[in-house]
Amino acid sequence: MSDISISLLGAFIGFVAGLIPGIHINNFILFLMKFKGYYNNLQFLLIVISSSIAYSFSDVIPSTFLGIPDESMAVSVYPAHEMVLEGDGIEAIALATFSGLFSILFLSSIFILFANFNIYNKLKFLTPLVLILILLVLLFQEKGDLFAGKYSKIVQRTKALFLIVVSGFLGFLAFRYNPPKFTPLFSGLFAFPVILQGIRRKSEIPKQKLKFRPKLLPSISGSIGGVFTSIFPGISSGIASTMAVIPFKEKDARSYVSATGAANTANALMCFAVLMSSGVGRSGASSAIKDFMPVLNPFDVLILCIFSALFSAILTLISAIFIGKLIPKINTKLLCYFALFIVLITVLIDGLSSILLFIISSLVGLIPEKLKVKRINCMGSLIVPLIFFHTIQTL
Repeated sequence: MSDISISLLGAFIGFVAGLIPGIHINNFILFLMKFKGYYNNLQFLLIVISSSIAYSFSDVIPSTFLGIPDESMAVSVYPAHEMVLEGDGIEAIALATFSGLFSILFLSSIFILFANFNIYNKLKFLTPLVLILILLVLLFQEKGDLFAGKYSKIVQRTKALFLIVVSGFLGFLAFRYNPPKFTPLFSGLFAFPVILQGIRRKSEIPKQKLKFRPKLLPSISGSIGGVFTSIFPGISSGIASTMAVIPFKEKDARSYVSATGAANTANALMCFAVLMSSGVGRSGASSAIKDFMPVLNPFDVLILCIFSALFSAILTLISAIFIGKLIPKINTKLLCYFALFIVLITVLIDGLSSILLFIISSLVGLIPEKLKVKRINCMGSLIVPLIFFHTIQTL
């Protein structure tokens, strides 16, 4: 097979994997590793790189219509669902797709710069400080009730801190395993509450409209956030998108979805740049190919990523239109039960420890609604353990 055919195969495999609810990109890369012996080093590189970029586009579809995220899309689930309930689910996917394409083109020169200069090693000592700063930002995003008295903000931020600490404890449990058990953790914290809400909801999903209003500024800030995601562990694309929309007065669903789409693809791209300059794998895909990376130069990788992004973007938009037209005709509760079934099967396959972690995470995932705090605070499950681990390393 030619290099172009191999790249197309990789992009298509990654696109299909992104459509399957509950399949995390790292688990998908582990699956690809089983077939490494069937290809030479260059072919395996092409498949992994193209599939990881394609995955970053198509995984927005199950996140939007079924509410099943991984950590990269977790924060955008609620804004995307809000758009689905307004009949704008297709636009949500189009926004994420546009932002993902934009991020790759916008970051092209930065990619070449990062690939040739070891910026990661120069900045990684800042990781604990950056993560602590993000936790403070998350806390101060909680404003409290305007009419609940002068201590309202303190009470609200205390509740948010409680959620961060509890989520952090769950994160330590997930990190005890190699690889960490992110699938049951995030399925419980983010997917289960969304699905449960859908089962309880009596209203049907409205007809999905065909329209598109691009959001350029959130795409730019989300792309920049994605760069930080590739450097500092614990900053998921979801957290990057939350940080990205802070400067804007209008923090609507479209801004969140746009910023997340940009951050998600930017992170997938820039992890390869970090790998080429430092030899450190900052994602499942980059870790899988770090022994073979000298086969390609930065410019080749960039062209491959752009090619994969264009191919996957077209498939994602076509699929979004088809699924968006089909979704309103399907019984909403039946769809939610199907999503729950997929999540449960994914967790059950992973063993008893994953089942227990999912149950506990699901209970914690119900806390934000009860306490009326932002669900983004559940990302403490990543941030708190990583602050601890990196602080220990620097001592």
